[in-house]
Amino acid sequence: MAMLLNNLYGHLVSLTVWLIAVCGSVDCLLPSINPHAFARNEVVPIEVNVLTSLRTHLPYDYYKALPTCRPKEPISKKSNNIGGSLMGDRIKTSPYENIRLLSNVSCSVVCEKGVDKDKQTRFLKKAIEKNYRINLLMDGLPLAEASGNNNFVMGVPLGFMRDGRSYVNNHIHFTISYTPDNVKQNGGEEKYRILTFVAEASSVAHKSEAPCAQPLDGHLASNIAPLPADTDRIIWSYGVSWIESKEKWSTRWDIYLSVHKEKTHWYSIMNSTLLVIFLTIVIAVLLVRIVRRDLGKLADVDIDETEYLDDIGWKLLCRDVFRPPPNGWLLACFTGAGVQLLGMSFTVVVFATMGFFSPQNRGSLFTALLVCFALLGVTGGYVSARLLKLWNRTKWMYVFLTGTIVPASSFAIFFVVNLLVWSQSSSAAVPFSSVVLVVCIWFFVSLPLVYFGAVLGFKQGTISVPSNYNQIPRHIPAQPWYSSTLAVLSAGVPPFAAVFFETYFILGAIWLNRFYYIFGFLFLVGVLFVIITAETAIVFIYYSLCAEDHRWWWKSFFIGSSSGLYLFLYTLYYATEGSVKIEGMVPTVLYVGYMGLLSFLFSVAAGSVGFLACFLFVRWIYRYGKAD
Repeated sequence: MAMLLNNLYGHLVSLTVWLIAVCGSVDCLLPSINPHAFARNEVVPIEVNVLTSLRTHLPYDYYKALPTCRPKEPISKKSNNIGGSLMGDRIKTSPYENIRLLSNVSCSVVCEKGVDKDKQTRFLKKAIEKNYRINLLMDGLPLAEASGNNNFVMGVPLGFMRDGRSYVNNHIHFTISYTPDNVKQNGGEEKYRILTFVAEASSVAHKSEAPCAQPLDGHLASNIAPLPADTDRIIWSYGVSWIESKEKWSTRWDIYLSVHKEKTHWYSIMNSTLLVIFLTIVIAVLLVRIVRRDLGKLADVDIDETEYLDDIGWKLLCRDVFRPPPNGWLLACFTGAGVQLLGMSFTVVVFATMGFFSPQNRGSLFTALLVCFALLGVTGGYVSARLLKLWNRTKWMYVFLTGTIVPASSFAIFFVVNLLVWSQSSSAAVPFSSVVLVVCIWFFVSLPLVYFGAVLGFKQGTISVPSNYNQIPRHIPAQPWYSSTLAVLSAGVPPFAAVFFETYFILGAIWLNRFYYIFGFLFLVGVLFVIITAETAIVFIYYSLCAEDHRWWWKSFFIGSSSGLYLFLYTLYYATEGSVKIEGMVPTVLYVGYMGLLSFLFSVAAGSVGFLACFLFVRWIYRYGKAD
């Protein structure tokens, strides 16, 4: 197995070096980040995405929901990766078809559209009340609106409320900054690159006989009447201002990615590092006491009797501590799945830290998570098989459960939520083709790799343990407070504290339509989280063994997984505080369902860390500590 992994690693390194040599730079390895240059007066296409609201999180299709204009050519959908499809992106060509580079426009009519008073007017009023926003894209950049203090939010508002009445923002003024391209092409013709795509939406009651009769530059005069949402017809219009910028093309994403405060992340990492140091010292003291006491006995050195009696309990369990746990097959399944999830997370974060996922390539990160989870099924199957063999549970049904217990639980939650979203006619309902693709990846990629990993695991020798176990379990005396269920649940506080700040920013990216792109911080936090989870579980299990409780297998898993409970509780708090305001039954079920799923996966991964760390620790102390 080791030789196989070494050969695989060597091939991957060789492939990476070869790719870099062929490309000449790492840029060609990064998807969808090559700059696109436009010539003067060239049409710059704009694409439209779904309507979104931070209050409902139920997106709607731009063309199906609104009485809006259609492009002259048939509407074409942009090909989506599986991640973009699952995340709800539905990118199509837009009716803004005549925006030309460096051509300023004060006001141009797109079209005049009649309004269905029954269906469309009712939707317009409801959507405006729920703060829905229009989302467009140009050259891969999402449309942004300035919100003060140099901050930007995605999209522009569909309308606004005034004195209890709804008004439609039917005029959008685009402000597009550009920079000259340093590379001249086509016989020396100068070209330009798009830097920022910002807009301001306004409500203008155009006159049908003379629309755009007065100049509109994005800052409307107070005497221009707004357009009510209950109107019979809507005239859609736009304006464009081109501004040359001295900034580099590489800074074009700064307005979307500069919302994070680096000091906060560093403070969080420093606090977690101090916690790691403290727990490491505690474990080091425990190990030193164990070794010193054993060496002291061999050398006839006097040892404090009280200190000895405090820790003698774990030695009395040498014939019970490795007794197979009840439902050990389930623990093996969860541990294997947890290792698979952990490997997926760290693999994707490492590649993201290296810059392999551009925010311009929408959905690429989610796609990578799915693919990595499927490919790492071999690790889940291997770990599960080693544990199953240790506990003499070698039925292949248990291997099948390893490959299905987490995906099936996730799919069940996803299916229920998707059904509710579909009942609301929301575009967030995942297409049937995407669902079939996910199921195929699960059954024809992930599951076979789990079986392959299990074959490798069963071929290995049984994991050696320092002692056998008696047929009759040892009596467990009354337990102290730190062995109670409440104490086990409290063990999740230190690990969750390590990821608390990053959780806040990640939830903002998920539910506030922001970008999260500081994966270097996330990698450091992930490493600290694993260390803190492992060390916390070791400390709790050691004192539990000292209290003569040999039931440590499941307890170590629950100690690690308890941080997922605090993650779920925090997500519930997050939904009722700050910018996220979930309204309605379906949005609430959607939020709770997906956050519950995230917390469950987090718990499984963290539980596997706690269990494996304690397994190694218990083997060590019973192998090298002298049992009396």
